[in-house]
Amino acid sequence: MNKSTFFTGQPIFAQLLQFIPRDMIRRMTAEHNADRYCKRFTTYEHLVTMLYATFNHCNSLREVTTGMLAAEQRLNHLGVRYHPRRSTISDANNRRQADVFGAIYYKLYQKYAG
Repeated sequence: MNKSTFFTGQPIFAQLLQFIPRDMIRRMTAEHNADRYCKRFTTYEHLVTMLYATFNHCNSLREVTTGMLAAEQRLNHLGVRYHPRRSTISDANNRRQADVFGAIYYKLYQKYAG
């Protein structure tokens, strides 16, 4: 079997992320000033990383970074420019307020609850 035809289309995780509008993420980020001291690891990338950890049942930052490193070629489909390091995720978890993620959740709930 030809390897190029085995993985056709987008990964399921990328399809799920299409339901989260990036412009809404940008608005919530600006509203809560969540990217204030961040150079590379944006709120969207943080959200994708945490969703990745949840969907893959990761119990530690080491599992998250190892899994994302293994899938580094497919991170482009997710909108993540690079795989984050453990220290980057840890710093973001400490510095970024959870309120921005709560606001994103409630906006998505309002949009899709119908």
